[in-house]
Amino acid sequence: MSIAPLDLAKHYWVDDVPGATTAGSRLNNLLTSLGKGQPMTATSRVFLTSRGLNTLVSFLAGELSNEQFNQRAKAERDQRIALSQQQQLEVEAQKVAERNAADAREAAMWDRIEAERVQRESDPKFIAKKRSQELRRKYGVEVFVEEHHFKRVMSILRKLDSKSRLGEIDTLWLKSEGRDYETEEIRHAHHRLEADFCIAEYKRTNDPWQAVSASAHLRKCADSEQAIELLSAIPAGCQAQAKVKSAIRTTHGGALRDLGHFIEALKMGEEAHALLPNNFRPCTLLGALNIELGNFDVGHEWYCKAEARGAKPANIEHEVRSLLARMSAEKRDGAIRELLRIDPMQYRWIRKEQPRA
Repeated sequence: MSIAPLDLAKHYWVDDVPGATTAGSRLNNLLTSLGKGQPMTATSRVFLTSRGLNTLVSFLAGELSNEQFNQRAKAERDQRIALSQQQQLEVEAQKVAERNAADAREAAMWDRIEAERVQRESDPKFIAKKRSQELRRKYGVEVFVEEHHFKRVMSILRKLDSKSRLGEIDTLWLKSEGRDYETEEIRHAHHRLEADFCIAEYKRTNDPWQAVSASAHLRKCADSEQAIELLSAIPAGCQAQAKVKSAIRTTHGGALRDLGHFIEALKMGEEAHALLPNNFRPCTLLGALNIELGNFDVGHEWYCKAEARGAKPANIEHEVRSLLARMSAEKRDGAIRELLRIDPMQYRWIRKEQPRA
Protein backbone atom coordinates (compact mmCIF):
# COMPACT_ATOMS: atom_id res chain seq x y z
CA MET A 1 0.00 0.00 0.00
CA SER A 2 1.47 3.34 -1.10
CA ILE A 3 1.84 6.19 1.37
CA ALA A 4 0.61 9.66 0.44
CA PRO A 5 3.47 12.08 -0.39
CA LEU A 6 2.58 14.43 2.48
CA ASP A 7 2.43 11.59 5.02
CA LEU A 8 5.71 10.24 3.74
CA ALA A 9 7.36 13.68 4.03
CA LYS A 10 6.03 14.14 7.55
CA HIS A 11 7.28 10.69 8.49
CA TYR A 12 10.82 11.74 7.58
CA TRP A 13 10.36 15.31 8.96
CA VAL A 14 10.94 16.96 5.59
CA ASP A 15 7.44 18.19 4.77
CA ASP A 16 8.85 21.75 4.79
CA VAL A 17 11.45 20.96 2.12
CA PRO A 18 10.51 22.03 -1.44
CA GLY A 19 9.76 19.02 -3.65
CA ALA A 20 9.18 16.60 -0.78
CA THR A 21 5.44 16.40 -1.45
CA THR A 22 5.62 16.95 -5.21
CA ALA A 23 4.98 13.69 -7.02
CA GLY A 24 7.71 12.94 -9.52
CA SER A 25 10.34 15.21 -7.94
CA ARG A 26 13.73 13.70 -7.13
CA LEU A 27 13.24 14.05 -3.38
CA ASN A 28 9.74 12.59 -3.48
CA ASN A 29 10.96 9.61 -5.56
CA LEU A 30 13.76 9.03 -3.06
CA LEU A 31 11.38 9.13 -0.10
CA THR A 32 9.03 6.74 -1.87
CA SER A 33 11.91 4.28 -2.39
CA LEU A 34 12.91 4.57 1.27
CA GLY A 35 9.31 4.02 2.31
CA LYS A 36 9.33 0.76 0.41
CA GLY A 37 12.36 -0.38 2.42
CA GLN A 38 14.96 0.17 -0.25
CA PRO A 39 18.41 1.11 1.08
CA MET A 40 20.01 4.53 0.64
CA THR A 41 22.44 4.55 -2.26
CA ALA A 42 25.64 6.50 -2.45
CA THR A 43 24.02 8.88 -4.96
CA SER A 44 21.03 9.34 -2.66
CA ARG A 45 23.38 10.12 0.23
CA VAL A 46 25.14 12.85 -1.76
CA PHE A 47 21.78 14.32 -2.81
CA LEU A 48 20.34 14.33 0.75
CA THR A 49 23.54 15.85 2.13
CA SER A 50 23.42 18.59 -0.55
CA ARG A 51 19.91 19.45 0.64
CA GLY A 52 21.15 19.75 4.26
CA LEU A 53 19.20 16.70 5.47
CA ASN A 54 22.08 15.42 7.60
CA THR A 55 19.94 13.85 10.34
CA LEU A 56 18.02 11.84 7.74
CA VAL A 57 21.33 10.66 6.24
CA SER A 58 22.58 9.54 9.65
CA PHE A 59 19.30 7.74 10.36
CA LEU A 60 19.31 5.90 7.04
CA ALA A 61 22.93 4.96 7.64
CA GLY A 62 21.86 3.29 10.90
CA GLU A 63 23.68 5.77 13.10
CA LEU A 64 20.53 6.95 14.92
CA SER A 65 17.63 5.20 16.60
CA ASN A 66 14.04 6.07 15.72
CA GLU A 67 13.70 8.12 18.87
CA GLN A 68 16.95 10.01 18.24
CA PHE A 69 15.98 10.56 14.61
CA ASN A 70 12.53 11.91 15.45
CA GLN A 71 13.94 14.24 18.10
CA ARG A 72 16.80 15.57 15.95
CA ALA A 73 14.89 15.65 12.64
CA LYS A 74 12.04 17.58 14.25
CA ALA A 75 14.50 20.09 15.71
CA GLU A 76 16.25 20.31 12.34
CA ARG A 77 12.93 20.90 10.55
CA ASP A 78 11.88 23.57 13.09
CA GLN A 79 15.23 25.28 12.59
CA ARG A 80 14.76 25.21 8.80
CA ILE A 81 11.26 26.63 9.13
CA ALA A 82 12.48 29.38 11.47
CA LEU A 83 15.37 30.16 9.14
CA SER A 84 13.04 30.20 6.12
CA GLN A 85 10.66 32.55 7.92
CA GLN A 86 13.55 34.79 8.87
CA GLN A 87 14.79 34.81 5.28
CA GLN A 88 11.27 35.61 4.07
CA LEU A 89 11.08 38.50 6.50
CA GLU A 90 14.44 39.74 5.29
CA VAL A 91 13.31 39.46 1.67
CA GLU A 92 10.11 41.39 2.42
CA ALA A 93 12.10 43.98 4.34
CA GLN A 94 14.48 44.30 1.39
CA LYS A 95 11.54 44.75 -0.99
CA VAL A 96 10.05 47.42 1.26
CA ALA A 97 13.41 49.17 1.46
CA GLU A 98 13.79 49.06 -2.32
CA ARG A 99 10.25 50.39 -2.80
CA ASN A 100 10.88 53.18 -0.32
CA ALA A 101 14.17 54.02 -2.02
CA ALA A 102 12.44 54.03 -5.43
CA ASP A 103 9.65 56.23 -4.05
CA ALA A 104 12.23 58.56 -2.56
CA ARG A 105 14.10 58.75 -5.88
CA GLU A 106 10.87 59.44 -7.75
CA ALA A 107 9.82 62.09 -5.19
CA ALA A 108 13.23 63.70 -5.51
CA MET A 109 12.93 63.61 -9.31
CA TRP A 110 9.50 65.31 -9.23
CA ASP A 111 10.77 67.85 -6.71
CA ARG A 112 13.65 68.62 -9.05
CA ILE A 113 11.32 68.87 -12.05
CA GLU A 114 8.97 71.14 -10.13
CA ALA A 115 11.85 73.32 -8.96
CA GLU A 116 13.11 73.56 -12.53
CA ARG A 117 9.60 74.42 -13.75
CA VAL A 118 9.19 77.14 -11.14
CA GLN A 119 12.61 78.54 -11.99
CA ARG A 120 11.91 78.34 -15.72
CA GLU A 121 8.44 79.90 -15.47
CA SER A 122 9.72 82.72 -13.31
CA ASP A 123 12.24 83.60 -16.00
CA PRO A 124 11.16 86.89 -17.67
CA LYS A 125 11.99 85.46 -21.08
CA PHE A 126 9.77 82.44 -20.48
CA ILE A 127 6.94 84.64 -19.20
CA ALA A 128 7.21 86.88 -22.27
CA LYS A 129 7.27 83.89 -24.61
CA LYS A 130 4.22 82.32 -22.96
CA ARG A 131 2.34 85.61 -23.07
CA SER A 132 3.17 85.97 -26.75
CA GLN A 133 1.83 82.48 -27.45
CA GLU A 134 -1.37 83.23 -25.53
CA LEU A 135 -1.91 86.49 -27.42
CA ARG A 136 -1.32 84.81 -30.78
CA ARG A 137 -3.84 82.07 -29.95
CA LYS A 138 -6.37 84.62 -28.71
CA TYR A 139 -6.16 86.67 -31.90
CA GLY A 140 -5.87 83.71 -34.28
CA VAL A 141 -2.33 84.40 -35.49
CA GLU A 142 -1.51 80.75 -36.19
CA VAL A 143 0.72 81.37 -39.22
CA PHE A 144 4.49 81.64 -38.97
CA VAL A 145 5.46 85.23 -38.19
CA GLU A 146 8.56 86.39 -39.99
CA GLU A 147 11.31 87.53 -37.64
CA HIS A 148 11.37 91.07 -39.03
CA HIS A 149 7.58 91.32 -38.52
CA PHE A 150 7.40 89.75 -35.08
CA LYS A 151 7.87 92.89 -32.95
CA ARG A 152 5.25 94.82 -34.88
CA VAL A 153 2.71 91.98 -34.80
CA MET A 154 3.14 91.53 -31.04
CA SER A 155 2.93 95.29 -30.49
CA ILE A 156 -0.40 95.34 -32.35
CA LEU A 157 -1.73 92.38 -30.35
CA ARG A 158 -0.70 93.97 -27.05
CA LYS A 159 -2.41 97.22 -28.01
CA LEU A 160 -5.64 95.45 -28.92
CA ASP A 161 -5.55 93.35 -25.76
CA SER A 162 -5.09 96.44 -23.59
CA LYS A 163 -8.05 98.09 -25.38
CA SER A 164 -5.81 100.66 -27.03
CA ARG A 165 -6.73 101.87 -30.50
CA LEU A 166 -4.35 101.15 -33.34
CA GLY A 167 -2.61 104.09 -34.95
CA GLU A 168 -2.98 104.85 -38.64
CA ILE A 169 0.46 103.41 -39.41
CA ASP A 170 -0.41 100.04 -37.82
CA THR A 171 -3.78 99.97 -39.57
CA LEU A 172 -2.20 100.65 -42.98
CA TRP A 173 0.54 98.08 -42.31
CA LEU A 174 -2.07 95.38 -41.61
CA LYS A 175 -3.76 96.17 -44.91
CA SER A 176 -0.51 96.03 -46.87
CA GLU A 177 2.74 94.41 -45.76
CA GLY A 178 1.15 92.70 -42.76
CA ARG A 179 -2.01 91.47 -44.48
CA ASP A 180 -1.05 87.83 -43.83
CA TYR A 181 -1.44 88.52 -40.10
CA GLU A 182 -4.74 90.42 -40.22
CA THR A 183 -6.99 87.69 -38.82
CA GLU A 184 -10.72 87.95 -38.29
CA GLU A 185 -10.10 88.25 -34.54
CA ILE A 186 -7.75 91.18 -35.09
CA ARG A 187 -10.21 92.89 -37.43
CA HIS A 188 -13.07 92.45 -34.98
CA ALA A 189 -11.04 93.74 -32.03
CA HIS A 190 -9.79 96.75 -34.04
CA HIS A 191 -13.23 97.73 -35.33
CA ARG A 192 -14.79 97.19 -31.90
CA LEU A 193 -12.33 99.65 -30.37
CA GLU A 194 -12.94 102.15 -33.17
CA ALA A 195 -16.70 101.76 -32.77
CA ASP A 196 -16.51 102.33 -29.01
CA PHE A 197 -14.36 105.43 -29.54
CA CYS A 198 -16.77 106.90 -32.11
CA ILE A 199 -19.78 106.11 -29.91
CA ALA A 200 -18.13 107.93 -27.00
CA GLU A 201 -17.37 110.89 -29.28
CA TYR A 202 -20.95 110.91 -30.54
CA LYS A 203 -22.28 110.99 -26.99
CA ARG A 204 -19.85 113.79 -26.15
CA THR A 205 -20.42 115.97 -29.21
CA ASN A 206 -23.78 114.85 -30.72
CA ASP A 207 -21.96 114.85 -34.07
CA PRO A 208 -23.97 112.48 -36.33
CA TRP A 209 -20.87 111.72 -38.40
CA GLN A 210 -19.42 110.00 -35.36
CA ALA A 211 -22.53 107.79 -35.22
CA VAL A 212 -22.11 106.98 -38.91
CA SER A 213 -18.45 106.09 -38.40
CA ALA A 214 -19.30 104.01 -35.33
CA SER A 215 -21.95 102.12 -37.31
CA ALA A 216 -19.52 101.38 -40.12
CA HIS A 217 -17.11 99.89 -37.58
CA LEU A 218 -19.89 97.98 -35.82
CA ARG A 219 -20.82 96.32 -39.10
CA LYS A 220 -17.20 95.19 -39.50
CA CYS A 221 -17.14 93.57 -36.07
CA ALA A 222 -20.42 91.69 -36.65
CA ASP A 223 -22.62 93.96 -34.56
CA SER A 224 -25.00 95.34 -37.17
CA GLU A 225 -27.87 95.23 -34.68
CA GLN A 226 -26.17 97.84 -32.49
CA ALA A 227 -25.43 99.88 -35.61
CA ILE A 228 -29.14 99.94 -36.49
CA GLU A 229 -30.04 100.83 -32.91
CA LEU A 230 -27.52 103.68 -32.89
CA LEU A 231 -28.56 105.11 -36.27
CA SER A 232 -32.28 104.83 -35.51
CA ALA A 233 -31.82 106.95 -32.40
CA ILE A 234 -30.16 109.92 -34.12
CA PRO A 235 -32.47 112.93 -33.56
CA ALA A 236 -34.03 114.47 -36.65
CA GLY A 237 -32.47 117.79 -35.69
CA CYS A 238 -29.02 116.30 -36.30
CA GLN A 239 -29.97 115.28 -39.85
CA ALA A 240 -30.60 118.68 -41.38
CA GLN A 241 -27.94 118.38 -44.09
CA ALA A 242 -28.67 116.11 -47.05
CA LYS A 243 -25.13 114.75 -46.98
CA VAL A 244 -25.32 113.48 -43.41
CA LYS A 245 -28.89 112.28 -43.90
CA SER A 246 -27.83 110.28 -46.96
CA ALA A 247 -24.82 108.83 -45.14
CA ILE A 248 -27.02 107.73 -42.22
CA ARG A 249 -29.45 105.96 -44.56
CA THR A 250 -26.66 104.34 -46.58
CA THR A 251 -25.01 102.94 -43.45
CA HIS A 252 -28.40 101.98 -41.99
CA GLY A 253 -29.25 100.18 -45.23
CA GLY A 254 -25.94 98.34 -45.14
CA ALA A 255 -26.59 97.14 -41.58
CA LEU A 256 -30.09 95.98 -42.58
CA ARG A 257 -28.54 94.14 -45.51
CA ASP A 258 -26.11 92.39 -43.14
CA LEU A 259 -29.09 91.00 -41.23
CA GLY A 260 -30.94 89.92 -44.37
CA HIS A 261 -33.61 92.67 -44.26
CA PHE A 262 -33.23 93.38 -47.98
CA ILE A 263 -36.55 95.19 -48.66
CA GLU A 264 -36.02 97.64 -45.80
CA ALA A 265 -32.42 98.08 -46.91
CA LEU A 266 -33.56 98.88 -50.47
CA LYS A 267 -35.81 101.60 -49.12
CA MET A 268 -32.94 103.11 -47.15
CA GLY A 269 -30.65 102.97 -50.20
CA GLU A 270 -33.20 104.64 -52.46
CA GLU A 271 -33.77 107.42 -49.90
CA ALA A 272 -30.01 107.91 -49.57
CA HIS A 273 -29.63 108.16 -53.37
CA ALA A 274 -32.50 110.61 -53.67
CA LEU A 275 -30.90 112.81 -51.03
CA LEU A 276 -27.46 112.72 -52.67
CA PRO A 277 -27.81 111.62 -56.31
CA ASN A 278 -24.17 112.24 -57.18
CA ASN A 279 -22.70 110.15 -54.35
CA PHE A 280 -21.57 106.64 -55.32
CA ARG A 281 -22.10 105.01 -51.92
CA PRO A 282 -25.90 104.62 -52.11
CA CYS A 283 -25.38 103.25 -55.62
CA THR A 284 -23.02 100.51 -54.48
CA LEU A 285 -25.48 99.56 -51.71
CA LEU A 286 -28.33 99.30 -54.21
CA GLY A 287 -26.11 97.36 -56.60
CA ALA A 288 -25.24 94.77 -53.97
CA LEU A 289 -28.83 94.48 -52.74
CA ASN A 290 -30.26 93.89 -56.19
CA ILE A 291 -27.67 91.25 -57.06
CA GLU A 292 -28.40 89.46 -53.77
CA LEU A 293 -32.11 89.59 -54.64
CA GLY A 294 -31.42 88.16 -58.10
CA ASN A 295 -32.10 91.43 -59.97
CA PHE A 296 -28.80 91.20 -61.87
CA ASP A 297 -29.57 93.74 -64.62
CA VAL A 298 -30.66 96.34 -62.05
CA GLY A 299 -27.70 95.57 -59.81
CA HIS A 300 -25.31 95.97 -62.74
CA GLU A 301 -26.87 99.33 -63.61
CA TRP A 302 -26.41 100.58 -60.07
CA TYR A 303 -22.77 99.51 -60.08
CA CYS A 304 -22.27 101.37 -63.35
CA LYS A 305 -23.81 104.46 -61.76
CA ALA A 306 -21.51 104.05 -58.75
CA GLU A 307 -18.45 103.87 -61.01
CA ALA A 308 -19.62 106.93 -62.95
CA ARG A 309 -19.87 108.79 -59.61
CA GLY A 310 -16.35 107.94 -58.47
CA ALA A 311 -16.40 104.39 -57.12
CA LYS A 312 -13.16 102.56 -57.94
CA PRO A 313 -13.63 99.58 -60.30
CA ALA A 314 -11.34 97.50 -58.05
CA ASN A 315 -13.63 98.16 -55.07
CA ILE A 316 -16.70 97.17 -57.05
CA GLU A 317 -14.97 94.00 -58.22
CA HIS A 318 -14.04 93.20 -54.62
CA GLU A 319 -17.64 93.69 -53.50
CA VAL A 320 -19.05 91.48 -56.27
CA ARG A 321 -16.44 88.85 -55.46
CA SER A 322 -17.59 88.93 -51.79
CA LEU A 323 -21.23 88.67 -52.86
CA LEU A 324 -20.52 85.58 -54.95
CA ALA A 325 -18.46 83.98 -52.17
CA ARG A 326 -21.39 84.20 -49.75
CA MET A 327 -23.87 82.57 -52.15
CA SER A 328 -24.72 78.89 -52.29
CA ALA A 329 -23.06 76.97 -55.14
CA GLU A 330 -26.26 76.82 -57.18
CA LYS A 331 -27.10 80.49 -56.72
CA ARG A 332 -23.49 81.49 -57.43
CA ASP A 333 -23.44 79.58 -60.72
CA GLY A 334 -26.63 81.32 -61.82
CA ALA A 335 -25.30 84.74 -60.80
CA ILE A 336 -22.08 84.20 -62.75
CA ARG A 337 -24.00 83.24 -65.89
CA GLU A 338 -26.17 86.35 -65.61
CA LEU A 339 -23.30 88.75 -64.97
CA LEU A 340 -21.30 87.36 -67.91
CA ARG A 341 -24.38 87.68 -70.09
CA ILE A 342 -24.92 91.30 -69.02
CA ASP A 343 -21.34 92.50 -69.52
CA PRO A 344 -18.74 89.88 -70.51
CA MET A 345 -15.95 92.46 -70.52
CA GLN A 346 -16.59 94.03 -67.14
CA TYR A 347 -16.98 90.64 -65.46
CA ARG A 348 -14.29 88.82 -67.41
CA TRP A 349 -12.34 88.31 -64.17
CA ILE A 350 -15.07 85.87 -63.12
CA ARG A 351 -14.40 83.71 -66.17
CA LYS A 352 -10.69 83.58 -65.32
CA GLU A 353 -11.45 82.29 -61.85
CA GLN A 354 -13.79 79.51 -62.97
CA PRO A 355 -12.28 75.98 -62.83
CA ARG A 356 -11.64 74.41 -66.21
CA ALA A 357 -13.76 71.43 -67.20
